[in-house]
Amino acid sequence: MARIKLQNEDIQDLEIKRVFDEIKSKTGGNVPAAYRAFGVQAHILQANWNRTKRILSEGNLAHSLKESITLAVSYENKCHFCVNIHQNNLAKQGFSKEEIEQIAKANSKDKKIDFVLKFCVQATKNPHKISNADFDTLKSFNYSDQDILEMLTVMEMYTGYNKIIVALDLQIND
Repeated sequence: MARIKLQNEDIQDLEIKRVFDEIKSKTGGNVPAAYRAFGVQAHILQANWNRTKRILSEGNLAHSLKESITLAVSYENKCHFCVNIHQNNLAKQGFSKEEIEQIAKANSKDKKIDFVLKFCVQATKNPHKISNADFDTLKSFNYSDQDILEMLTVMEMYTGYNKIIVALDLQIND
């Protein structure tokens, strides 16, 4: 159970209501507990929603790779709330249960994706252990500097969300 009172979806504050309505239309349902937690402060909700939707919908990397990074990082950070959500997102994209289980553990049969997942998990776990050789390997897979920054930004955003969600003890049914 959440450690703070989450914002109710039936809200009169127009700024929060507008963001919640946008989230509902994007998710096709209710506002996830994480955004109801962010909704306790309108400016935090707005900043996090804008950041999430832009980072996940813009850039060069495929959405499925961003979801895979998110799942692997969330699994590493033991954020069960995010693991559940991003497993479901990958399933909706057609990934098998076995593929999703492997992605969570930062593994893939695809050599490029496997390296990206391991790189992002290392970045969340211990970024001091990332080497120039890691960047060279990413570039040998034809990832640009922009792509690498995008990978790290997805990792960083969800590492932050993981920490907030775990600290608040958010659950899927909150």
